[in-house]
Amino acid sequence: MSQENLEVVRRSCEAWARGDLAAWLETLHPEIVWDSSHFEGWLEGSVFRGRIEVRGFLVDEWLASWEHYEARVEEVAEAGDRVLVRWWQRMVGAAGADPLTVHTAQLCSVSDGRITRIDNYADHAEALKAVGLGE
Repeated sequence: MSQENLEVVRRSCEAWARGDLAAWLETLHPEIVWDSSHFEGWLEGSVFRGRIEVRGFLVDEWLASWEHYEARVEEVAEAGDRVLVRWWQRMVGAAGADPLTVHTAQLCSVSDGRITRIDNYADHAEALKAVGLGE
């Protein structure tokens, strides 16, 4: 794992967390794969391919569904040949709804300075297990 790959993912996460969607999109490979099929409890269980689909899902659907959204990167670390990201996210839905706080994990693959794949997990331990580093 190169330090450059860690930095690409860190830069991407920081852009997302501060709401800089243009900078975030630049870190994604044009053929990015966003896989939520490992995310326990995720109704769609969807896989999105390419920047246009990924942006459409995350920006036009996910972010648009919350009145308030904030995210914080808890960790960016080497995980075998991929990069592990642990997230803290807090969302508030329609007026009067209780806030929802979640801790999630992602495994990111990087090639030629861009993120080529992001696998999403509801649990940090499941992400580690997926790369052979967990129990």
